[in-house]
Amino acid sequence: MSQSTTTPVNPPTRGLVFPCPTSPSKASFSYKMTLGSEVSDDTLKLCANLFSSNYGIWGDQAATISKFTVAGKQVKMTGARLRSQCLSHPESSVLVTCYIQVDPLESERPQLYGHAFATVWDYGENKVGWVTQLVVDEAVRQHYIATHLLQTLKCHALFSRVNVVGLISSHPAACNALAKYAATNIKDVELDFIRQHAKGILASSPISYLKAAQLRGSLFQDSCDNGAISSVFTEFYVDHTEPLVVLEQYKKKGQWCLGELLDGHEFLAVFPIAPVSPVRNDN
Repeated sequence: MSQSTTTPVNPPTRGLVFPCPTSPSKASFSYKMTLGSEVSDDTLKLCANLFSSNYGIWGDQAATISKFTVAGKQVKMTGARLRSQCLSHPESSVLVTCYIQVDPLESERPQLYGHAFATVWDYGENKVGWVTQLVVDEAVRQHYIATHLLQTLKCHALFSRVNVVGLISSHPAACNALAKYAATNIKDVELDFIRQHAKGILASSPISYLKAAQLRGSLFQDSCDNGAISSVFTEFYVDHTEPLVVLEQYKKKGQWCLGELLDGHEFLAVFPIAPVSPVRNDN
């Protein structure tokens, strides 16, 4: 579907949901939004270190990528690569960071525990908001940090007219956090919407690796019999041990509909949303 002939997406009518996290201690959480063009090299270095320490390890087929990707070794990132992959269009990109100060009474500086990069673009008459990277420190997962990183995007002017959101991720929790952004349940995903719009949305992206994404699963392949439903073959052979454990938890609760997670693949999540009205101050 070409961008010029795309009709407006019909957004859901239900209200937006903002879950409230419960902190296990007196830790102080702070979230910060930064336009892509204003992200410093120092901040990108912090984000790269967070990624390298928490994203995961290479899987058994990692050697097929390059001689530098070794099974069992941490997946590494650099600030320069982050800038090229996640901030290639800085004026239409946003970085949200989560800093935590364990004890607000102490003088120790807050530490980076999570970040989300996102880019917006036009898809016909629609506005897409795409999460290009979402990382949370393993030590503080399951405390709604991923959810709030994405919810914070709604406060940025770039996202005020966004009516489609998406991401590609091997982790079910990331897909679930995006579903919350869209005020839906991960088990109630509109699969027909993904089938109809995913190809056009990715083709209209200014980000090269998204434009070249290889769609996989029963939504896009007539003869698919491997259990995949909505996936992208990224050829990024990361170890899936931890995501598969989480996936089984979702399945047992009947809260999953994006299919199986195959080696070298990641889930494709795309949701229509109701655009966020900018905050007005009439005083």
